[in-house]
Amino acid sequence: MALVFLLPAALLAQTDSATGPASVSVEWVAELRTPRDVMGEAPWWKRLLRTLVGAESQRPAMLQPHGVCVDSRGRIWVADTRLRAVHRFDPVRKSYSLFHAPDREPMLAPIAIACDAEGRVYVSDALRARIFVFTSEGKFLRTLGGLNRQESVFHRPTGLAIDAERRRLYVVDTQAMRIVVLSLHGEPLARFGRRGTGPAEFNYPTHIAVDRDGTLWIADSLNFRVQHLDSQGRFLGAFGQLGTGRTDLDKVKGVAVDRAGRVYVVEARHDRVLVFSARGEPQLVFGNTGTGPGEFFLPAGIATTNDERVLVADSFNRRVQIFRIRAPSVGGVE
Repeated sequence: MALVFLLPAALLAQTDSATGPASVSVEWVAELRTPRDVMGEAPWWKRLLRTLVGAESQRPAMLQPHGVCVDSRGRIWVADTRLRAVHRFDPVRKSYSLFHAPDREPMLAPIAIACDAEGRVYVSDALRARIFVFTSEGKFLRTLGGLNRQESVFHRPTGLAIDAERRRLYVVDTQAMRIVVLSLHGEPLARFGRRGTGPAEFNYPTHIAVDRDGTLWIADSLNFRVQHLDSQGRFLGAFGQLGTGRTDLDKVKGVAVDRAGRVYVVEARHDRVLVFSARGEPQLVFGNTGTGPGEFFLPAGIATTNDERVLVADSFNRRVQIFRIRAPSVGGVE
């Protein structure tokens, strides 16, 4: 998934002895707020014409981005909870589109978003208790999870993750304290988890990621940890605790895993991102509260790409920030 950005990268942070090897660092690459961030500035006469007809003030902009994913063509998809829509930014082809669900079945609270290998896009709606499915061109296909017009498989679906190899869709059902497994066509395959503090138990889980081995990393929010489970829901491990330290987890939001096995966790209360090894060892912490590059205000979803990019939905700053991680890969290869 090659991403191309014209803005120069800027070194933001480097780990110290408390968080990992000194070679680990993060660079800020770009931010996405409006179509012009990928399309560039229009000629002056077009801007003047838009101003005269009132179109300039109507250009779409993010209101509350929550979920983010990148498809196989390098396009960035963003679930915007407040706008009740999905943004699609294409940095390679310098294009932008905004998609809504049909008026007969509108989205009310889109939260997470995931892309499959065939280009389909899945969006969880916490209030509608459905998963909305779109084509790669933003055409609405169907919803998943409905037992009938009133009832749903889910209570309050939030986080999404796709296992492309096994063709599974994992859905975090926050209110039910469990994970629901569907086929990519929506057939229920399994459910696991219950409320509790023990292994494979949850206390309001929120987000989920699938690694290259098909195992799951789940943000177990009010247990202040990230749990590692196999594809059947069996406990493999966990890390995290409530506290005031730089690597403690107070309000866990998004979670993602890169191709090297590093686990990225959004710590929303303290406006930062933490990077751990697959064994739960802290490697990097970046971000603080603010509005500038590399600063956050209640960040939410996070995604990684094959070319070492990390995308963070900086929710209350109304943008997605893009970073490049400079860190040793598994086996010591950068």
